[in-house]
Amino acid sequence: MTKKKNYGISTGTSSLLVIIVILSLICFAGLSIVSANADYKLSCKLAERTTAYYEVSSKAQAQLLTLHNEFSLIYQESADKAAYLDKIKESYADSLTFTYPMNENQALVVSVTPLYPEDASGPFWETDRYQITTLKEPELDNSLPVLLGN
Repeated sequence: MTKKKNYGISTGTSSLLVIIVILSLICFAGLSIVSANADYKLSCKLAERTTAYYEVSSKAQAQLLTLHNEFSLIYQESADKAAYLDKIKESYADSLTFTYPMNENQALVVSVTPLYPEDASGPFWETDRYQITTLKEPELDNSLPVLLGN
């Protein structure tokens, strides 16, 4: 009599499969936590930068409103275009460029040119520059914090 050979799946094979599935789920859970932490840190930095931008932008807009009011008074007091522009040059000696620091690396620079309006409500200045400039190159973080307990 010949014995039948049994090539079926034994109980050890199913246990091994369960262990592999559990290890895979643990790896994916770890990767999800690391990815979520990186996204959280990035969104915090972005929120901080956006808040800083709108704070300095608000200061710049307040300065531009002050300029508008001052130029309006100068316009009302001056007789002609030459007197108007001379009075502005006296009041704002060299430049009509304002710098508002956002953080240690960046600043908002606003530069305007005075205009002689046709009437008392017209534009008194033209914005030449309204941009964020880099003050110094930031230090880049080239480390790879793979397993930090944070």
